[in-house]
Amino acid sequence: MQIPSQAELERFFDEDRAEEVQFLETVATWPSLRILEYLYANEPVTTGELARGVNMDMRDVKDRLEALEKQGVVSNHSGDWNTQSDGIQMTVQRGENHLEISHSIGASSESADESTMKIVSRLTRLLNPFR
Repeated sequence: MQIPSQAELERFFDEDRAEEVQFLETVATWPSLRILEYLYANEPVTTGELARGVNMDMRDVKDRLEALEKQGVVSNHSGDWNTQSDGIQMTVQRGENHLEISHSIGASSESADESTMKIVSRLTRLLNPFR
């Protein structure tokens, strides 16, 4: 699924709303939600692991991850993908003569020690799956 560009959306919305619509279009579609669900449960993961985990074409997953990264929702560190927060808030409401659209990305409250423990735990599961 191709995500419309900012320029395409600006044909229908003003610049600020086009940016918000692009965020919604990127994050709130089923492929993105499937990817985020898998990442939240299994991060950090490679693109290949993620594609296998969500049963999607690797190229589609890579494109979607890059779009999510551009929006600040995920990040790639040395080939491993991680989410950038524990939550994303999106609001669409009636404004005066137009929709008011906004979003916020909650900061992850995870400490560096917790992140390290997640990595160690994941490595342990990979190296000893019968444990």
